[in-house]
Amino acid sequence: MFSAPTTTRADSPRSAMVCLTMPSRRPYSSTEKRDTGHSWGTVFPRMISDPTGDRQAQLRREHHGEPAPDLPHARQHRRAPRLTRLCIALILILCRGVESVMGGARRAVVAAVLVTGLAAGCGGGGGAGGEKADAITVAVSSSPSATALKAIAKEYTKESGVAVKFVDLPYNELATKTLLAARKPKQGYDVVQFDSPMLAPLVSGGALADIGEQAGSSKAYALDDFPEQVQEYAKYRGKTYGLPLSTEPYVLWYNTKLFEKHDLKPPKTWAQYVANARKLKAAGAYGSDSGFGSQIGGYYWLESLYLSGGQLLKPGTCTPDLDSDVARKATETYLSLKPHTPATAVNGGGNEMTTAFVQGDVGQMVNATGYYSIMADPKQSKIPGDFDAALPPGVDDGGRTLLFGWLIGVGKNAKAPDEAWDFLEFALGKESASRLIDEGAPPPARQSLLDDPAATKELPYLPTLVEASKKGEHLPYLKQMPEIITALSAELSKAATGDWTAERLTASANGKVKDVLAGVDSCA
Repeated sequence: MFSAPTTTRADSPRSAMVCLTMPSRRPYSSTEKRDTGHSWGTVFPRMISDPTGDRQAQLRREHHGEPAPDLPHARQHRRAPRLTRLCIALILILCRGVESVMGGARRAVVAAVLVTGLAAGCGGGGGAGGEKADAITVAVSSSPSATALKAIAKEYTKESGVAVKFVDLPYNELATKTLLAARKPKQGYDVVQFDSPMLAPLVSGGALADIGEQAGSSKAYALDDFPEQVQEYAKYRGKTYGLPLSTEPYVLWYNTKLFEKHDLKPPKTWAQYVANARKLKAAGAYGSDSGFGSQIGGYYWLESLYLSGGQLLKPGTCTPDLDSDVARKATETYLSLKPHTPATAVNGGGNEMTTAFVQGDVGQMVNATGYYSIMADPKQSKIPGDFDAALPPGVDDGGRTLLFGWLIGVGKNAKAPDEAWDFLEFALGKESASRLIDEGAPPPARQSLLDDPAATKELPYLPTLVEASKKGEHLPYLKQMPEIITALSAELSKAATGDWTAERLTASANGKVKDVLAGVDSCA
């Protein structure tokens, strides 16, 4: 495979000599085979760490008939930034034009002058002054996803020569510190991990770059491998500002031992869910596991509304829709589950619900898929191998489950935006999805993972995750959403402890949301 001499890069001091040294052909095309022996953008060997220390990677190699490579990842990343590559192509065209009308020393001198000017104009794109950056800064928040990124970053650095510096930020400071860093030109974080409720504030504050063109055109990333709903999850007002780092829709989790013992089936409707809860309670178990906490209980209440066909806002407006007939009926059902829920979970949210579920005496709950690792861990759970996932009740009747999960994007004022994208493409590309799983991260909803027997064996809930994502919807991306969730959670907690009726709760919550959104013109 041909590669241009390093002294003839467009950003090299000797770039004026490019016409005299580079063969008259493109450095590579989208279909040429590179040093991996595979076609660019079609098949890459899997990212594999220590072939002897990673059993899941070894099983995947055996299944696919892949030899253990000498390098952690055979894909070549030592390439010039995208803008530099475009400039090289322009330089070649210019050189050929000069060659066709001039000759000898005059041709060389004119070519040198023209190419030097063009190379200077092609400076941006990598690090400062157009030089390829030698490091990027990645802001993360403590999570299995962040841990996986740190492991993969070591391989990226080994192959690209670009160091990856991680800045660990507490969850409650992640958005604020990202916004502060973005205020200084070329001083913001290159890559930012963030939660979906932070998307609107970060974009509105100028902290995230639109990466729709890169994501849509990258064959290595393969955006179309995601369900449309997951692609929309990473968009704000029609533009893509993030990539799915993890996809964590709400699904039904149920204790298979308790269901078999009491002859129960995964409920497809809320009426069936309530019937299961009553039967389990009569048998001495907890029939449900629902959060009513004053901090984030509102998320789980909204999930029941969306699964019942309700919504937070009337379509296309900023008008709350929590006092509709659908919302009142769904709220009545949700409140009726409190007596069937462990006391430790009533005053909490997802964490407390999961802690109760893994004790083995809770029959069912609707919770995010991101909690799977806790349920499956023998050190934290009493039910490894004795639970399963299914679509939550209501989706077969037109309801939608809520989509959650980490996103990750490029900083708008990044010091090295090209290298930032290069890292994301490396770490989150289609052929890297299994590596995320190997490192313990909740997977993104890539449909191609369903064709990987090792992945579905390691994570049996993967088919449910992908299917739920196809029937999912994210909450409106509003800067006011954290305030809305706090208000809804507080009202829900009052209702749970004060025996409010569903009508009182929905009317009160509707008024709270209306107050929060007063004066807001667009909630699309």
